Amino acid sequence: MLIIRATQKLLNTSRLTASLHISQATEGQMLHSWYCSLLSTGFTGKLMVMYVHEPSLLSIICRGKTISGTWEEFKHRLPLLLKKFDFQSSFIESETGLADKYVVSKTNSRSMLAYINQMKIHLEIHSSRFDTYENISQDLLEESMMNYLYQTGNKSNSYRTAIEFWKDQNAIL
Repeated sequence: MLIIRATQKLLNTSRLTASLHISQATEGQMLHSWYCSLLSTGFTGKLMVMYVHEPSLLSIICRGKTISGTWEEFKHRLPLLLKKFDFQSSFIESETGLADKYVVSKTNSRSMLAYINQMKIHLEIHSSRFDTYENISQDLLEESMMNYLYQTGNKSNSYRTAIEFWKDQNAIL
């Protein structure tokens, strides 16, 4: 089970109320906590939902306006992105096997919201370069976020990418 911490705007659009229940990660589960936000594309009435893993900032971009409307696409795109970046097959199988259900909660980290706002600006600029909503390459957007440098606050190594995070966790070959 995943916990999805949704922004208030996405909660309203999805017509959901945030649960008071906070699920615990299954032992060994690393892809447990996700933040979720609406992403403007520059095309009127056409939005995407951005799922961002906490703390790695791995991002999955889905077409749609609600969590329930994008959940199946999220479950489909997650293993594809992990395979593309050479994650270990055992890691992919175990993590996607545990991503069968979700519980929705409110956001609770200002730093994660700051990262998400920074990411949204980057992705909105990239989305606006496509001629139509249908031509927006979600793969391209996700790939750009895997290689995007984030400031971590760690003095010795103050910047990292999502790929570097997962290499440190020994999840990438």
